[in-house]
Amino acid sequence: MELAPAFSEQFPISSDRFALEFSEEKVGDGEACAACVLNERGDLVATIRVLVWDVSGDERLIRDIKEQQVTIVPAAHLDDPRVPAYFAGWAAALRFAFERLSDAIAQGSAALSDRIESAYPYKMFCPEVLGLSRPQTADDFTEVLLSNRKRLGWLLP
Repeated sequence: MELAPAFSEQFPISSDRFALEFSEEKVGDGEACAACVLNERGDLVATIRVLVWDVSGDERLIRDIKEQQVTIVPAAHLDDPRVPAYFAGWAAALRFAFERLSDAIAQGSAALSDRIESAYPYKMFCPEVLGLSRPQTADDFTEVLLSNRKRLGWLLP
């Protein structure tokens, strides 16, 4: 599956307080392999982990971890040539949002970390944007994802 490497190369997505990790599966003698698979509906799915840290000086303690299998690309869009651009734009949008949230928290808005702490991994994905005709490039996808609170705009302070 050619999409799995294009997806997994976007990781890790993190800031000092948040991370989204691609969970790899152990096979055979403990060797890790990409965890992107096709589910029974034909969607590309992967197991994703969201981590939230409490940061105090140089110390970082895990505050919350959630792991979930999420739809990365619906079956109807597996052959869409824009999928790699979507992956890159999606990762850029999350990196931008994580950094903005981390900066706001560092400046005294500690309650903002609840936005990610209360969210499950599926909330970090918006594969429905592949149904839009306008986004073509990674920058287009980043813009579309961050410009709407129903997509990834909810992450922004």
